[in-house]
Amino acid sequence: MPEDEFHRYEIDDGVLIVSPPPGAAHQVAVLELANIVQKPARTAGLGVVPAVEVVTHRRDDWLKVPDLVVVTLDAFESEPQEYEAADVVLAVEISGNRQSRNRDFGEKLEAYAEAGIPHYWIAELVPVPRLTVFEPADGTYREVVASEEPVKLTRPFAVEIDPARLRRTRGR
Repeated sequence: MPEDEFHRYEIDDGVLIVSPPPGAAHQVAVLELANIVQKPARTAGLGVVPAVEVVTHRRDDWLKVPDLVVVTLDAFESEPQEYEAADVVLAVEISGNRQSRNRDFGEKLEAYAEAGIPHYWIAELVPVPRLTVFEPADGTYREVVASEEPVKLTRPFAVEIDPARLRRTRGR
C-alpha cells in the first residue's frame, strides 16, 4: 500500500477499499479502549496495538486494519510491520456511523472469522455506546453479548468494559 496519512487501505477479496482517516470521536474511543485493555492483556501475556495491518498467509487478496488488535506476546515483541492473522487473539472495530456499522457487522465479521481470529468485538458509538462481543462457532462467529451497560468478560482475558467510557463527554 502507498504511504498515505490521509486514507486507510484494506483489501477484501482482491477489492481495494479506501477510507478516510477516522474522526476525533473514533480515535478517542480507540485510545480509551486501548487504555482499558492494556493491563489485563499484558497480564494474560498479550500485546495491544492500535490500527495496524493484519494479513493472512492463506490469501494474497486479504488485508485488514482493525482499529485495535490484541496479539500474542511473541508477535508483539517482534515489532513487525504487519501482523499475521494467526497471531491476532482479538480484533476490535469502532463503529461511528451506519456505513462502518454495516461493514463491521457484515464483511469484517465474515473476514475475521474466515481468517481464524478467535475473538472479535464491535464498539458502537452511535446512537448510544454499545459493545458487541463475538466468539468462534463452526467457522463463523456467534454473538456472546451485546450491551450498553458495563460488561465483564473472561475471554480472551479478564476485563470489565463500560461502553459509555468509549464516547467522549464534556467534563470528563
